[in-house]
Amino acid sequence: MGSLYTGYGDSGYTYCARMRAKVPKDHPVIEFMGTLDEASSAIGLARSFLPGKAEGVDDVLRSMQRLLYRVASHISGYGEITEDDVSWLEGVVDEYYGEPLREFILPGSPPAAAALHLARTVVRRLERRYVAAVRSGHLQRDQVVMRVLNRMSDALFAIAVHLQKEYGGGPEKAKDSD
Repeated sequence: MGSLYTGYGDSGYTYCARMRAKVPKDHPVIEFMGTLDEASSAIGLARSFLPGKAEGVDDVLRSMQRLLYRVASHISGYGEITEDDVSWLEGVVDEYYGEPLREFILPGSPPAAAALHLARTVVRRLERRYVAAVRSGHLQRDQVVMRVLNRMSDALFAIAVHLQKEYGGGPEKAKDSD
């Protein structure tokens, strides 16, 4: 059995499968892929906090994690994402988002909702990393990727608000109403 550590990255460089080259660890494509991994981990953390009766939510979140890795495969040229993925995420938003909120809310209880708000912000950063990699010329702009990432953050927000309403007493407004 091989070792987990190879020493390959000790120089500040790593191999980028997309570019088929050794690149600095802060390369825009590596930043994007690392943030994608972080987003999946944040969703996994939220899943670990879900109340037992929220198993449907767990299935949706697991599917989102898998979709993120399909995005990575798609960008690396090995997989595919489609408008069907965008439609699926829009369906998740429609299923979990109730009446539109008219004010900003404070992320909070229950822990799963707070973790989903964190995951949402990581996915928003993932969008920014994607745009940076495109602007730097290292990735081609793919409208489906942009739409999937944007809808995923919306879906995570919708689920977080749903969980706050169902299990945490409801979303708390960010501004005191005096």
